[in-house]
Amino acid sequence: MGMKVKAKTIIILIFIVAILVGIPFGIIEYREREAEMEQRRILTSYSRVNELLMATGNVGAPRLQNARGYVPFGLATNSWGICMKTYLLLKFHERETENIITWETLVDYFSEEFEPDGSLRLYNNGNHPEMQALVEWWAGAVGMEIVYGFREYLDRIGAIYTTYRESNENFSDIILVELSPQMLDALARAEIDPDYVLDLTSLQQAGY
Repeated sequence: MGMKVKAKTIIILIFIVAILVGIPFGIIEYREREAEMEQRRILTSYSRVNELLMATGNVGAPRLQNARGYVPFGLATNSWGICMKTYLLLKFHERETENIITWETLVDYFSEEFEPDGSLRLYNNGNHPEMQALVEWWAGAVGMEIVYGFREYLDRIGAIYTTYRESNENFSDIILVELSPQMLDALARAEIDPDYVLDLTSLQQAGY
């Protein structure tokens, strides 16, 4: 009987030791798994932003394909300091969602890699709701619907502009990518409202 008690005691002790030894390893494994999940979340956040930039003509697009972190704003801008395609993407987003995101908001987001508190500047960290709305809208494209919709939108804007140039002799010819923000705003409004009277000539004469 005494031997059985000793055997049980030994088994219990072995079990307790195994648990005590296993706990630290379990904690380490849990922390490693948490760190891996956090790293994956960060990489996904950067990937989504970079996909948006590639779609809007970032001059470093090949570099973006392999980017695993922050990439500075690398869009080719015109003499007005904007990228026509990206600017019109913001107008298209506004058209589809009624959410307004300014060019300045977009540029400001990419101006820093870190937040003032030292944390990473991620679009979904709670500090940039406008950027989060834009990125998730683009990343959530079902069956490339938004992507194709944007291409068609650009085609319509281009057609409206071509028609205007050909119909107005007093308008000095400018290539589409060199248009001012004010002219692009006017074209975007004309695309939405067929009754809107497009007057790019007056804008040009006013210095825009």
